[in-house]
Amino acid sequence: MRFGQVAPVFFGIYVALACGSNADESKVGEGNGATGNTSSSAATGNIITNNGSTTGNGGAGSVNPGNACTQTSADGQVAQVDLFFMVDITGSMNCPVPDGGMPCDMVNGPPASGDSRWTVVSAALKAFIADPANQTLGVGMGFFPAGGGTGGPGGNNTSCNAATYARPTVAIAPLSTNAAGLTTAISMQMPNGSTATVPSLTGALNHALTWAKANPTHRVAVVYATDGQPNGCGANNTVPEAARVALTFALGSQGNPPIPTYVLGVGPSLDNLNSIAENGGTKAAFLVDTSANATSQLSAALATIRTSTALDCTYAVPNPPDGQTLAPGEVNVEFTNSAGTVTKVLQDPAGVDCASGSGWQYANGSSQIVLCGKACTDVKADKGGKIKVLFGCTTAVGNPP
Repeated sequence: MRFGQVAPVFFGIYVALACGSNADESKVGEGNGATGNTSSSAATGNIITNNGSTTGNGGAGSVNPGNACTQTSADGQVAQVDLFFMVDITGSMNCPVPDGGMPCDMVNGPPASGDSRWTVVSAALKAFIADPANQTLGVGMGFFPAGGGTGGPGGNNTSCNAATYARPTVAIAPLSTNAAGLTTAISMQMPNGSTATVPSLTGALNHALTWAKANPTHRVAVVYATDGQPNGCGANNTVPEAARVALTFALGSQGNPPIPTYVLGVGPSLDNLNSIAENGGTKAAFLVDTSANATSQLSAALATIRTSTALDCTYAVPNPPDGQTLAPGEVNVEFTNSAGTVTKVLQDPAGVDCASGSGWQYANGSSQIVLCGKACTDVKADKGGKIKVLFGCTTAVGNPP
């Protein structure tokens, strides 16, 4: 897996090609195919435990031996996860932490004499970047308002153009090569200016979508870190409008890959930000209480984002051999736990949200497979577990919840 302390999972792809293909048939018939007492299976949710076993040494594995299709195999990889951070550097980020229960709305005021919202956010971001557990993540970063950091105009000159925020300060790249640039960019920021919520979120999502289209095997999300209400940029710069924008990208309409939005709120009275996260497909915002230990809360929130089911348990489906095609309706998933018990993970029925599902679903068209709910939990909990994706037999679909 690509995340922190989750279980390492080995992902074997067995590709069964269409009958009558021109594939090398020397790869067929070397083993005994699949055997086992499948009639006595036990089912839990969308996971069926096979009480028999699979045997064979010819690559057929547990693909139905009655399926006379030519078969070959290819290794799959856990999908690369890329996070694009859009980080608030408005003037109110200069407010003190803890806040002491006093209202604070600094647009262009001086920073707090001690810790401020910005000092704790920037420290948590730098710790996330330096954490060895995150080094395989792809990370990029932008800041809002445009002109609000690195000595720019800020204040009333805050850019309200979404295209401005679609240009990253630091482009997405693996943290193993990108950490120094990200840390430097964070250190250069000087909070001031007003809160261009809708333009900055729209720009961040547009950038993430462009990146996802250019990298179709990657799983891409936006992490939106802010400390307050929209301010300036006209009547449409509101939380409801930001939530509408987040929903549009999370749905992945018109053939686009879905881009979820995580929301990290730092400051008092931020419950309204939950609607952005909910519409963005991540259930609720991570809200940091600045009257308590904000630094530890931020670190915990970032760790949760890293290990979230929405980004974890996602596997890239490799391309088939040249000249051959995979059928999405002939895909099945198996999980073998460390004790050797084989379970078939059923595909969730159409329309089931992965957050409430219990099997597997496609993502990015058919280029990725995502384990949902119990299936994902079981795989992450078993350090010796293995996932196998089988191609060539009609997909087994679970019952509606």
